[in-house]
Amino acid sequence: MLVSRITPERNSPEITQQIERARGRDFVFLTSELTRLEVSRFLHRVRDFNAHSVGFEQQFQNVVAGVQFIRLNSMTLERAAGFPFTHLGSLDSIHLASAQMIGATHFLTGDRQLINACGGLGIATIF
Repeated sequence: MLVSRITPERNSPEITQQIERARGRDFVFLTSELTRLEVSRFLHRVRDFNAHSVGFEQQFQNVVAGVQFIRLNSMTLERAAGFPFTHLGSLDSIHLASAQMIGATHFLTGDRQLINACGGLGIATIF
């Protein structure tokens, strides 16, 4: 969802509106450190930037602005590995485990599999 900040997506205006609405209710946006890797890989795929260029760093900062990162550790990975949701991929499992480890009450996603998994864990979804 964070990548929608720099690339036009089908639901980009709705995503922006949901983020702003949540900020108005004093939500704090946190994401797994895995997001750093995902955003960086995305930027390398769609932009002709060198990882050390000013353009790349600025684009990266535009995506992650206002977001705090949740550190990955072995407990988070163990929790992610233990989810019974057969429809959930590895990276999404890590994001969900990170949210659960910090006691998140809401999860920002438009992904159907994540929405179903959040529901199974009692975590509300925003989108």
